Amino acid sequence: MDALTAEAHRVAHMTARRICLVIPSVCAAGEQFPLRISVTGWDGLPCGDVTNTLVFEECQGVDGLPRTFSLAPGEAGARIDGLRAARPGVAIVRARVAGTGHKDGDPRIVSNPAWVFDTPPYRLFWGDLHVHTSFSNCSGWRCLDPEWCYRYAREVSCLDFVAPADHLRGIAADAKRWPRLQHLARQYNDPGRFVSFLAFESSHAQGCGGDNNVYYLDDDAPYFWLERDDMHGIAPAVPLQELWKQLDANGRPYFTVPHHTGRAGKFRSWDENCYSPAREPLFEIYSSWGSSEMRWSRYPMSGGNNDAPSYFTDALKAGTRFGVIASSDDHATLPGSVHQFRIEPFRVPTMQGHAHKGLAAIRAPELARAALFNAMRQRNTYATTHARSLVDLRIGDAGMGGEIAADASLRRRRTIRVQCTIADANTCRVVLMRNGEELAVQSLRGPQVASAINEVVFDDDVPLERVALKDAPFHPAPFAVYHARIEDQNGGAAWTSPVWIDL
Repeated sequence: MDALTAEAHRVAHMTARRICLVIPSVCAAGEQFPLRISVTGWDGLPCGDVTNTLVFEECQGVDGLPRTFSLAPGEAGARIDGLRAARPGVAIVRARVAGTGHKDGDPRIVSNPAWVFDTPPYRLFWGDLHVHTSFSNCSGWRCLDPEWCYRYAREVSCLDFVAPADHLRGIAADAKRWPRLQHLARQYNDPGRFVSFLAFESSHAQGCGGDNNVYYLDDDAPYFWLERDDMHGIAPAVPLQELWKQLDANGRPYFTVPHHTGRAGKFRSWDENCYSPAREPLFEIYSSWGSSEMRWSRYPMSGGNNDAPSYFTDALKAGTRFGVIASSDDHATLPGSVHQFRIEPFRVPTMQGHAHKGLAAIRAPELARAALFNAMRQRNTYATTHARSLVDLRIGDAGMGGEIAADASLRRRRTIRVQCTIADANTCRVVLMRNGEELAVQSLRGPQVASAINEVVFDDDVPLERVALKDAPFHPAPFAVYHARIEDQNGGAAWTSPVWIDL
Protein backbone atom coordinates (compact mmCIF):
# COMPACT_ATOMS: atom_id res chain seq x y z
CA MET A 1 0.00 0.00 0.00
CA ASP A 2 1.52 3.34 -1.04
CA ALA A 3 1.59 6.42 1.19
CA LEU A 4 -1.33 8.17 -0.52
CA THR A 5 -3.58 5.12 -0.19
CA ALA A 6 -2.54 4.65 3.43
CA GLU A 7 -3.40 8.25 4.26
CA ALA A 8 -6.74 7.92 2.46
CA HIS A 9 -7.54 4.84 4.57
CA ARG A 10 -6.54 6.65 7.77
CA VAL A 11 -8.73 9.65 7.04
CA ALA A 12 -11.63 7.45 5.93
CA HIS A 13 -11.30 5.50 9.18
CA MET A 14 -11.64 8.71 11.20
CA THR A 15 -14.41 10.34 9.20
CA ALA A 16 -16.48 7.14 9.23
CA ARG A 17 -16.64 7.17 13.02
CA ARG A 18 -18.86 9.28 15.20
CA ILE A 19 -18.43 10.10 18.88
CA CYS A 20 -21.67 11.20 20.48
CA LEU A 21 -21.68 13.17 23.75
CA VAL A 22 -25.05 13.30 25.51
CA ILE A 23 -26.11 15.23 28.61
CA PRO A 24 -29.63 15.80 29.99
CA SER A 25 -31.38 18.57 28.07
CA VAL A 26 -32.89 20.27 31.13
CA CYS A 27 -31.18 20.56 34.53
CA ALA A 28 -31.41 22.50 37.75
CA ALA A 29 -28.51 24.71 38.78
CA GLY A 30 -26.26 22.70 41.08
CA GLU A 31 -27.80 19.38 39.99
CA GLN A 32 -25.50 16.44 39.29
CA PHE A 33 -25.83 14.60 35.98
CA PRO A 34 -23.89 12.13 33.79
CA LEU A 35 -22.16 12.52 30.45
CA ARG A 36 -22.86 9.56 28.18
CA ILE A 37 -20.40 8.73 25.39
CA SER A 38 -21.20 6.53 22.42
CA VAL A 39 -18.96 5.61 19.46
CA THR A 40 -20.36 4.27 16.19
CA GLY A 41 -18.77 3.29 12.88
CA TRP A 42 -19.70 3.80 9.24
CA ASP A 43 -22.51 1.26 9.58
CA GLY A 44 -24.08 3.00 12.57
CA LEU A 45 -23.12 0.12 14.88
CA PRO A 46 -21.07 0.30 18.10
CA CYS A 47 -17.40 0.70 17.33
CA GLY A 48 -14.74 -0.19 19.92
CA ASP A 49 -11.57 0.66 18.00
CA VAL A 50 -11.29 4.38 18.82
CA THR A 51 -8.21 4.78 21.03
CA ASN A 52 -7.92 8.58 20.89
CA THR A 53 -8.05 10.59 24.10
CA LEU A 54 -10.84 13.10 24.62
CA VAL A 55 -9.54 16.40 25.95
CA PHE A 56 -12.35 18.40 27.52
CA GLU A 57 -11.84 22.09 26.87
CA GLU A 58 -13.93 25.21 26.28
CA CYS A 59 -16.85 23.59 28.10
CA GLN A 60 -19.66 25.82 29.26
CA GLY A 61 -21.62 25.76 32.50
CA VAL A 62 -20.38 22.30 33.57
CA ASP A 63 -18.31 21.51 36.65
CA GLY A 64 -16.63 18.20 37.52
CA LEU A 65 -15.30 17.11 34.12
CA PRO A 66 -11.91 15.40 34.08
CA ARG A 67 -9.25 17.04 31.95
CA THR A 68 -8.99 13.98 29.71
CA PHE A 69 -10.83 10.71 29.18
CA SER A 70 -10.13 7.55 27.17
CA LEU A 71 -12.47 4.69 26.40
CA ALA A 72 -11.43 1.29 27.69
CA PRO A 73 -9.95 -0.93 24.95
CA GLY A 74 -12.70 -2.50 22.89
CA GLU A 75 -15.43 -0.40 24.50
CA ALA A 76 -17.86 1.60 22.34
CA GLY A 77 -19.46 3.56 25.15
CA ALA A 78 -18.85 5.06 28.56
CA ARG A 79 -20.43 7.20 31.24
CA ILE A 80 -18.87 9.94 33.35
CA ASP A 81 -20.90 10.60 36.50
CA GLY A 82 -20.81 13.43 38.98
CA LEU A 83 -20.90 16.41 36.64
CA ARG A 84 -22.71 19.47 37.91
CA ALA A 85 -24.70 22.24 36.22
CA ALA A 86 -22.83 25.33 37.30
CA ARG A 87 -25.42 28.08 36.82
CA PRO A 88 -28.66 28.99 35.03
CA GLY A 89 -28.25 29.35 31.27
CA VAL A 90 -26.84 26.91 28.73
CA ALA A 91 -24.52 24.01 29.55
CA ILE A 92 -22.41 22.32 26.87
CA VAL A 93 -19.59 19.78 26.93
CA ARG A 94 -16.90 20.22 24.28
CA ALA A 95 -13.95 17.94 23.59
CA ARG A 96 -10.95 17.71 21.31
CA VAL A 97 -10.20 14.26 19.91
CA ALA A 98 -6.46 14.19 20.45
CA GLY A 99 -3.79 12.33 18.53
CA THR A 100 -5.28 12.31 15.04
CA GLY A 101 -2.21 13.88 13.45
CA HIS A 102 -4.31 15.56 10.78
CA LYS A 103 -2.86 18.59 9.00
CA ASP A 104 -5.89 20.69 9.98
CA GLY A 105 -5.53 19.82 13.66
CA ASP A 106 -7.50 17.59 15.97
CA PRO A 107 -11.26 17.47 15.37
CA ARG A 108 -13.62 18.85 17.98
CA ILE A 109 -16.92 17.38 19.11
CA VAL A 110 -19.73 18.89 21.12
CA SER A 111 -22.58 17.59 23.23
CA ASN A 112 -26.20 18.57 22.90
CA PRO A 113 -26.99 21.82 24.71
CA ALA A 114 -28.82 21.82 28.05
CA TRP A 115 -31.03 24.52 29.50
CA VAL A 116 -30.23 25.05 33.17
CA PHE A 117 -32.90 26.63 35.40
CA ASP A 118 -32.97 27.57 39.06
CA THR A 119 -36.13 25.45 39.21
CA PRO A 120 -36.86 23.54 35.98
CA PRO A 121 -40.48 24.00 34.83
CA TYR A 122 -40.25 20.60 33.10
CA ARG A 123 -37.77 17.94 32.04
CA LEU A 124 -37.04 17.20 28.40
CA PHE A 125 -36.70 13.68 27.00
CA TRP A 126 -35.72 12.39 23.55
CA GLY A 127 -36.81 9.30 21.68
CA ASP A 128 -37.80 7.52 18.49
CA LEU A 129 -41.45 6.44 18.37
CA HIS A 130 -41.48 4.82 14.94
CA VAL A 131 -39.00 1.95 14.63
CA HIS A 132 -39.46 -1.07 12.38
CA THR A 133 -38.02 -4.46 13.30
CA SER A 134 -37.89 -7.89 11.69
CA PHE A 135 -41.48 -8.35 12.91
CA SER A 136 -42.64 -5.87 10.25
CA ASN A 137 -41.95 -8.25 7.33
CA CYS A 138 -40.76 -5.30 5.22
CA SER A 139 -37.02 -4.74 4.67
CA GLY A 140 -35.63 -8.07 5.72
CA TRP A 141 -31.92 -7.38 5.41
CA ARG A 142 -31.83 -4.33 7.62
CA CYS A 143 -34.71 -4.95 10.01
CA LEU A 144 -33.40 -6.66 13.14
CA ASP A 145 -34.88 -8.35 16.19
CA PRO A 146 -37.07 -6.03 18.31
CA GLU A 147 -34.83 -6.49 21.34
CA TRP A 148 -32.05 -4.84 19.33
CA CYS A 149 -34.34 -1.82 18.94
CA TYR A 150 -34.39 -1.37 22.71
CA ARG A 151 -30.69 -2.03 23.23
CA TYR A 152 -29.62 0.27 20.42
CA ALA A 153 -31.89 3.12 21.53
CA ARG A 154 -30.80 2.89 25.16
CA GLU A 155 -27.10 2.07 24.84
CA VAL A 156 -25.96 3.36 21.45
CA SER A 157 -28.18 6.36 20.65
CA CYS A 158 -28.54 7.26 24.34
CA LEU A 159 -32.26 7.91 23.90
CA ASP A 160 -34.70 8.19 26.77
CA PHE A 161 -37.58 6.27 25.18
CA VAL A 162 -38.40 4.16 22.14
CA ALA A 163 -41.31 2.35 20.49
CA PRO A 164 -41.05 -0.50 18.00
CA ALA A 165 -44.05 0.22 15.75
CA ASP A 166 -44.21 -2.79 13.46
CA HIS A 167 -46.68 -3.33 10.62
CA LEU A 168 -49.79 -5.27 11.62
CA ARG A 169 -49.37 -7.63 8.68
CA GLY A 170 -45.99 -8.67 10.05
CA ILE A 171 -47.17 -8.98 13.63
CA ALA A 172 -50.11 -11.16 12.60
CA ALA A 173 -47.90 -13.44 10.50
CA ASP A 174 -46.65 -15.23 13.63
CA ALA A 175 -48.74 -15.75 16.76
CA LYS A 176 -45.62 -15.49 18.94
CA ARG A 177 -44.71 -11.97 17.84
CA TRP A 178 -47.18 -9.80 19.74
CA PRO A 179 -46.64 -11.63 23.06
CA ARG A 180 -42.91 -11.10 22.63
CA LEU A 181 -43.37 -7.40 21.90
CA GLN A 182 -45.46 -7.16 25.07
CA HIS A 183 -42.77 -9.00 27.03
CA LEU A 184 -39.99 -6.74 25.75
CA ALA A 185 -41.97 -3.60 26.56
CA ARG A 186 -42.26 -4.83 30.15
CA GLN A 187 -38.63 -5.94 30.33
CA TYR A 188 -37.07 -2.71 29.05
CA ASN A 189 -39.30 -0.23 30.85
CA ASP A 190 -37.06 1.18 33.58
CA PRO A 191 -38.50 4.41 35.07
CA GLY A 192 -35.89 7.06 35.63
CA ARG A 193 -33.52 5.47 33.13
CA PHE A 194 -35.40 4.37 30.01
CA VAL A 195 -39.04 4.11 28.89
CA SER A 196 -40.59 1.63 26.48
CA PHE A 197 -43.90 1.89 24.64
CA LEU A 198 -46.01 -0.90 23.19
CA ALA A 199 -47.04 0.19 19.69
CA PHE A 200 -47.89 -0.91 16.16
CA GLU A 201 -48.48 0.63 12.73
CA SER A 202 -51.95 0.37 11.24
CA SER A 203 -52.08 0.97 7.47
CA HIS A 204 -55.29 2.09 5.80
CA ALA A 205 -56.10 2.55 2.13
CA GLN A 206 -56.42 5.89 0.37
CA GLY A 207 -59.59 7.54 1.61
CA CYS A 208 -59.65 5.36 4.73
CA GLY A 209 -57.12 7.25 6.84
CA GLY A 210 -53.68 6.39 5.48
CA ASP A 211 -50.89 5.22 7.79
CA ASN A 212 -51.20 5.65 11.55
CA ASN A 213 -49.32 4.41 14.59
CA VAL A 214 -50.98 3.27 17.81
CA TYR A 215 -49.35 3.82 21.21
CA TYR A 216 -50.49 2.18 24.43
CA LEU A 217 -49.98 3.16 28.03
CA ASP A 218 -50.08 -0.50 29.09
CA ASP A 219 -47.70 -3.22 27.92
CA ASP A 220 -50.28 -6.06 27.80
CA ALA A 221 -52.83 -4.49 25.44
CA PRO A 222 -53.99 -6.32 22.27
CA TYR A 223 -53.23 -5.35 18.69
CA PHE A 224 -55.83 -4.52 16.04
CA TRP A 225 -56.94 -7.14 13.55
CA LEU A 226 -59.89 -8.02 11.34
CA GLU A 227 -60.31 -11.39 9.67
CA ARG A 228 -60.30 -10.27 6.05
CA ASP A 229 -57.88 -10.87 3.21
CA ASP A 230 -56.73 -7.30 2.64
CA MET A 231 -55.48 -6.99 6.24
CA HIS A 232 -52.39 -8.87 5.06
CA GLY A 233 -51.61 -6.17 2.48
CA ILE A 234 -50.13 -2.69 2.67
CA ALA A 235 -53.42 -0.78 2.25
CA PRO A 236 -56.48 -2.47 3.78
CA ALA A 237 -59.72 -0.74 2.84
CA VAL A 238 -60.56 -0.42 6.52
CA PRO A 239 -61.73 2.99 7.74
CA LEU A 240 -59.65 4.48 10.52
CA GLN A 241 -62.86 4.65 12.55
CA GLU A 242 -62.87 0.82 12.65
CA LEU A 243 -59.45 0.90 14.32
CA TRP A 244 -60.66 3.42 16.89
CA LYS A 245 -63.84 1.40 17.52
CA GLN A 246 -61.88 -1.74 18.35
CA LEU A 247 -59.34 0.12 20.45
CA ASP A 248 -62.13 1.84 22.39
CA ALA A 249 -63.74 -1.53 23.07
CA ASN A 250 -60.47 -2.87 24.47
CA GLY A 251 -60.64 -0.29 27.23
CA ARG A 252 -56.87 0.34 27.33
CA PRO A 253 -55.53 3.91 27.20
CA TYR A 254 -54.14 4.66 23.74
CA PHE A 255 -53.70 7.32 21.12
CA THR A 256 -52.99 7.25 17.38
CA VAL A 257 -50.62 9.35 15.26
CA PRO A 258 -50.87 9.93 11.47
CA HIS A 259 -47.61 10.02 9.50
CA HIS A 260 -46.18 10.92 6.06
CA THR A 261 -49.55 12.29 4.99
CA GLY A 262 -47.80 14.27 2.24
CA ARG A 263 -46.55 11.27 0.27
CA ALA A 264 -47.76 10.44 -3.22
CA GLY A 265 -50.00 7.39 -3.44
CA LYS A 266 -51.48 6.32 -0.13
CA PHE A 267 -52.05 9.33 2.15
CA ARG A 268 -54.57 11.03 4.40
CA SER A 269 -56.30 14.21 3.29
CA TRP A 270 -57.87 16.79 5.59
CA ASP A 271 -60.88 17.34 3.37
CA GLU A 272 -62.05 13.88 4.47
CA ASN A 273 -64.46 13.60 7.38
CA CYS A 274 -62.01 11.75 9.58
CA TYR A 275 -60.50 13.28 12.71
CA SER A 276 -60.75 12.62 16.45
CA PRO A 277 -59.05 15.15 18.76
CA ALA A 278 -59.50 12.87 21.77
CA ARG A 279 -57.86 9.91 20.02
CA GLU A 280 -55.09 11.55 17.98
CA PRO A 281 -53.26 14.36 19.77
CA LEU A 282 -50.05 14.23 17.70
CA PHE A 283 -48.87 14.40 14.09
CA GLU A 284 -45.57 12.88 12.90
CA ILE A 285 -44.35 15.88 10.91
CA TYR A 286 -40.98 14.44 9.80
CA SER A 287 -39.20 11.13 9.34
CA SER A 288 -36.57 9.69 7.03
CA TRP A 289 -39.30 9.76 4.37
CA GLY A 290 -39.37 13.57 4.47
CA SER A 291 -41.58 16.28 5.93
CA SER A 292 -45.36 16.52 5.74
CA GLU A 293 -45.49 20.05 7.15
CA MET A 294 -46.42 21.60 3.80
CA ARG A 295 -46.39 20.89 0.07
CA TRP A 296 -43.13 22.73 -0.67
CA SER A 297 -40.38 22.25 1.88
CA ARG A 298 -36.66 21.55 2.16
CA TYR A 299 -37.56 17.90 2.86
CA PRO A 300 -39.68 16.56 -0.03
CA MET A 301 -41.26 13.17 0.48
CA SER A 302 -39.38 10.13 -0.77
CA GLY A 303 -41.34 8.84 -3.73
CA GLY A 304 -42.91 12.23 -4.38
CA ASN A 305 -45.42 14.60 -2.79
CA ASN A 306 -49.15 14.67 -3.43
CA ASP A 307 -51.14 17.77 -4.36
CA ALA A 308 -54.05 17.15 -2.02
CA PRO A 309 -54.78 19.16 1.17
CA SER A 310 -53.01 16.47 3.15
CA TYR A 311 -50.24 18.35 4.96
CA PHE A 312 -49.87 19.53 8.54
CA THR A 313 -50.65 23.10 7.49
CA ASP A 314 -53.83 21.86 5.81
CA ALA A 315 -54.76 20.01 8.97
CA LEU A 316 -54.38 23.21 10.98
CA LYS A 317 -56.57 25.14 8.54
CA ALA A 318 -59.19 22.40 8.81
CA GLY A 319 -59.37 22.95 12.56
CA THR A 320 -57.41 19.95 13.85
CA ARG A 321 -55.37 20.39 17.00
CA PHE A 322 -52.19 18.36 16.66
CA GLY A 323 -48.92 18.62 18.50
CA VAL A 324 -45.88 17.44 16.54
CA ILE A 325 -43.27 14.72 16.83
CA ALA A 326 -40.66 13.30 14.48
CA SER A 327 -39.15 9.81 14.35
CA SER A 328 -37.13 7.56 12.04
CA ASP A 329 -39.51 5.22 10.13
CA ASP A 330 -36.61 4.04 8.00
CA HIS A 331 -37.29 0.29 8.12
CA ALA A 332 -33.97 -0.40 9.76
CA THR A 333 -33.66 -1.16 13.44
CA LEU A 334 -31.23 1.63 14.33
CA PRO A 335 -33.37 4.15 16.28
CA GLY A 336 -31.78 7.55 16.69
CA SER A 337 -28.87 6.87 14.32
CA VAL A 338 -27.83 9.31 11.62
CA HIS A 339 -27.88 7.51 8.29
CA GLN A 340 -30.36 5.69 6.11
CA PHE A 341 -29.66 1.97 5.84
CA ARG A 342 -32.45 0.55 3.69
CA ILE A 343 -30.04 -1.51 1.61
CA GLU A 344 -29.36 -5.09 0.58
CA PRO A 345 -26.00 -6.91 0.70
CA PHE A 346 -23.42 -6.14 -2.00
CA ARG A 347 -25.61 -3.58 -3.74
CA VAL A 348 -25.37 0.17 -4.21
CA PRO A 349 -27.70 1.80 -1.63
CA THR A 350 -31.07 2.96 -2.90
CA MET A 351 -31.75 6.68 -2.58
CA GLN A 352 -34.61 6.34 -0.14
CA GLY A 353 -35.60 9.07 2.28
CA HIS A 354 -33.20 11.45 3.94
CA ALA A 355 -29.88 11.06 5.71
CA HIS A 356 -31.23 12.16 9.07
CA LYS A 357 -33.92 10.45 11.06
CA GLY A 358 -36.26 12.49 13.21
CA LEU A 359 -36.46 12.64 16.99
CA ALA A 360 -39.43 13.28 19.25
CA ALA A 361 -38.93 15.68 22.16
CA ILE A 362 -41.30 15.31 25.12
CA ARG A 363 -41.53 17.78 28.00
CA ALA A 364 -42.66 15.95 31.12
CA PRO A 365 -42.06 16.06 34.89
CA GLU A 366 -40.16 12.76 35.00
CA LEU A 367 -38.87 9.90 32.86
CA ALA A 368 -41.73 7.47 33.43
CA ARG A 369 -44.14 5.92 30.95
CA ALA A 370 -47.29 7.49 32.38
CA ALA A 371 -45.66 10.93 32.53
CA LEU A 372 -44.51 10.76 28.89
CA PHE A 373 -47.83 9.28 27.73
CA ASN A 374 -49.81 12.07 29.41
CA ALA A 375 -47.44 14.73 28.07
CA MET A 376 -47.97 13.44 24.52
CA ARG A 377 -51.73 13.46 25.01
CA GLN A 378 -51.40 17.09 26.11
CA ARG A 379 -49.28 17.93 23.01
CA ASN A 380 -46.32 18.91 25.19
CA THR A 381 -43.91 17.94 22.43
CA TYR A 382 -41.83 19.16 19.54
CA ALA A 383 -39.95 17.62 16.61
CA THR A 384 -36.45 17.77 15.14
CA THR A 385 -34.73 16.27 12.12
CA HIS A 386 -32.09 14.74 14.40
CA ALA A 387 -30.20 17.27 16.53
CA ARG A 388 -31.26 17.69 20.15
CA SER A 389 -31.85 21.41 19.74
CA LEU A 390 -33.82 23.25 22.40
CA VAL A 391 -36.89 25.24 21.34
CA ASP A 392 -39.94 26.81 22.90
CA LEU A 393 -42.85 28.95 21.74
CA ARG A 394 -45.16 30.95 23.96
CA ILE A 395 -48.05 33.37 23.51
CA GLY A 396 -48.95 34.94 26.83
CA ASP A 397 -49.50 32.13 29.33
CA ALA A 398 -49.89 29.47 26.64
CA GLY A 399 -46.96 27.21 25.76
CA MET A 400 -46.50 24.72 22.93
CA GLY A 401 -49.57 22.58 22.43
CA GLY A 402 -51.72 24.97 24.46
CA GLU A 403 -54.97 26.81 23.85
CA ILE A 404 -55.83 30.29 25.10
CA ALA A 405 -58.98 32.37 24.96
CA ALA A 406 -58.58 35.76 23.32
CA ASP A 407 -58.99 38.69 25.69
CA ALA A 408 -59.18 42.29 24.53
CA SER A 409 -55.40 42.62 24.45
CA LEU A 410 -54.87 39.49 22.33
CA ARG A 411 -57.59 40.61 19.96
CA ARG A 412 -55.61 43.78 19.28
CA ARG A 413 -52.07 42.41 19.31
CA ARG A 414 -50.26 39.12 19.89
CA THR A 415 -46.63 38.78 20.98
CA ILE A 416 -45.15 35.42 20.02
CA ARG A 417 -41.91 34.51 21.78
CA VAL A 418 -39.68 31.79 20.36
CA GLN A 419 -36.67 30.66 22.35
CA CYS A 420 -34.01 28.38 20.92
CA THR A 421 -30.55 26.96 21.37
CA ILE A 422 -29.57 25.15 18.19
CA ALA A 423 -27.18 22.23 18.56
CA ASP A 424 -23.77 22.79 16.93
CA ALA A 425 -24.83 25.68 14.67
CA ASN A 426 -23.93 29.33 14.23
CA THR A 427 -26.81 30.47 12.02
CA CYS A 428 -30.51 29.71 11.93
CA ARG A 429 -33.79 31.05 10.57
CA VAL A 430 -36.84 31.26 12.82
CA VAL A 431 -39.95 31.04 10.64
CA LEU A 432 -43.24 32.00 12.28
CA MET A 433 -46.32 30.36 10.77
CA ARG A 434 -49.84 31.70 11.28
CA ASN A 435 -52.82 29.61 10.23
CA GLY A 436 -50.54 27.37 8.19
CA GLU A 437 -48.93 30.24 6.24
CA GLU A 438 -45.56 31.92 6.66
CA LEU A 439 -45.98 35.18 8.55
CA ALA A 440 -42.49 36.38 9.43
CA VAL A 441 -38.83 35.30 9.50
CA GLN A 442 -35.93 36.33 11.71
CA SER A 443 -32.36 35.14 11.28
CA LEU A 444 -29.78 34.59 14.00
CA ARG A 445 -26.05 34.48 13.46
CA GLY A 446 -23.05 33.98 15.71
CA PRO A 447 -21.75 31.63 18.38
CA GLN A 448 -24.67 32.47 20.66
CA VAL A 449 -26.96 30.44 18.38
CA ALA A 450 -25.52 27.26 19.93
CA SER A 451 -24.39 28.61 23.30
CA ALA A 452 -27.16 30.88 24.60
CA ILE A 453 -30.91 30.95 25.07
CA ASN A 454 -31.85 33.08 22.09
CA GLU A 455 -35.23 34.81 22.13
CA VAL A 456 -36.94 35.98 18.98
CA VAL A 457 -40.03 38.13 19.46
CA PHE A 458 -42.70 38.49 16.80
CA ASP A 459 -45.55 40.98 17.07
CA ASP A 460 -48.75 40.36 15.14
CA ASP A 461 -50.79 43.56 15.35
CA VAL A 462 -53.44 42.67 12.78
CA PRO A 463 -56.78 42.49 14.63
CA LEU A 464 -57.54 38.90 15.47
CA GLU A 465 -61.02 39.06 13.95
CA ARG A 466 -59.42 39.82 10.58
CA VAL A 467 -57.02 36.87 10.60
CA ALA A 468 -59.05 34.25 12.46
CA LEU A 469 -60.05 31.10 10.61
CA LYS A 470 -63.81 30.59 10.60
CA ASP A 471 -66.09 27.65 9.86
CA ALA A 472 -63.24 25.14 9.74
CA PRO A 473 -64.62 21.61 9.34
CA PHE A 474 -63.23 20.31 12.63
CA HIS A 475 -63.49 23.55 14.65
CA PRO A 476 -66.17 25.93 13.30
CA ALA A 477 -65.67 28.61 15.98
CA PRO A 478 -63.14 31.33 15.03
CA PHE A 479 -59.50 30.73 15.99
CA ALA A 480 -55.93 31.50 14.99
CA VAL A 481 -53.01 29.10 15.29
CA TYR A 482 -49.27 29.79 15.42
CA HIS A 483 -46.27 27.48 15.17
CA ALA A 484 -42.60 27.93 14.33
CA ARG A 485 -40.01 26.12 12.26
CA ILE A 486 -36.35 26.74 13.08
CA GLU A 487 -33.91 25.90 10.26
CA ASP A 488 -30.15 25.69 10.80
CA GLN A 489 -27.21 25.92 8.40
CA ASN A 490 -26.47 22.21 8.81
CA GLY A 491 -29.66 21.38 6.92
CA GLY A 492 -31.59 20.50 10.06
CA ALA A 493 -34.84 21.83 11.45
CA ALA A 494 -37.05 21.82 14.51
CA TRP A 495 -40.81 22.32 14.63
CA THR A 496 -42.72 23.59 17.65
CA SER A 497 -46.14 22.30 18.53
CA PRO A 498 -48.69 25.06 17.86
CA VAL A 499 -50.52 27.44 20.15
CA TRP A 500 -54.21 28.12 19.40
CA ILE A 501 -56.05 31.34 20.22
CA ASP A 502 -59.84 31.03 20.39
CA LEU A 503 -62.16 34.01 19.87
